[in-house]
Amino acid sequence: MEVVLLSGLSGSGKSTALAALEDSGFFSVDNLPVSFLKKFLEIIEFSNNQINKLAIVCDARDPNIESNIVDLLDLIKNQRNGFTLVFLEADKKTLIKRFEQTRRAHPLSITKGLPLDKAIDEEQKLLEPVKDLADITIDTTDINVNELRRIILNRFRKDKDSLLVQIISFGFKYGLPPEADNVFDVRFIPNPFFVEELKDTTGLDKKTSEFVLNQEQTKEFIEIVKGFLDNILPLYLKEGKSYITIAFGCTGGKHRSVAIAEFFGELLRKKGYSVDIVHRDINR
Repeated sequence: MEVVLLSGLSGSGKSTALAALEDSGFFSVDNLPVSFLKKFLEIIEFSNNQINKLAIVCDARDPNIESNIVDLLDLIKNQRNGFTLVFLEADKKTLIKRFEQTRRAHPLSITKGLPLDKAIDEEQKLLEPVKDLADITIDTTDINVNELRRIILNRFRKDKDSLLVQIISFGFKYGLPPEADNVFDVRFIPNPFFVEELKDTTGLDKKTSEFVLNQEQTKEFIEIVKGFLDNILPLYLKEGKSYITIAFGCTGGKHRSVAIAEFFGELLRKKGYSVDIVHRDINR
């Protein structure tokens, strides 16, 4: 049986992730108390049922989470193959904004009477040991619900015999994409931002793309990365990976990284890979 345990900070997108897993064929259970988790897994595993994919959310909504956190950690450590712990998080400013938009109370505001900012701090501290054991950590600070859904679907989709490549363009000024397996820095390429007629464009515009791709530095870089990908992608597949994320970063994530990401997306599609391109910071 394949089991995905979802945990993480309140407001980080666990409900969206759980819904995506359910759409991928997982039997889903939200807000299961930690004290029920071990027995529930045993019942599912040894009962005569048709459930072979199970997704469960355990988080701070459990009023006894603090007293049961050690039991949760022990259970996670003792799981066998087929068990994946996914931890979702976001920065404090983003979480506060989401709670204010939804007008919902934080679980620790309810159980402990804490103001929102203190509740977030307390939850981060409480769940830090769980995060340390995570197989997959997803920072949703700069990810909308559709992007999060796509990440979950891609990582847990049924087809495990082909490699899906997600390519991300991003701006270093906004931070590294935490989900990236490989990151390439393209800030050495001349920046279209300093070309007056290209300043207000993006790497999706033909003139800007041509400017980036026609640089001698770019051509040399492309040949190096092509050789690298030709070598490593088959090896990832051979080792059983079905999903890999490659990120290209420039300063602001609008020009160079976008053009490079589009180039390699098209190149890998022609080589038969499934490709998903995300331009994380193009609209900032």
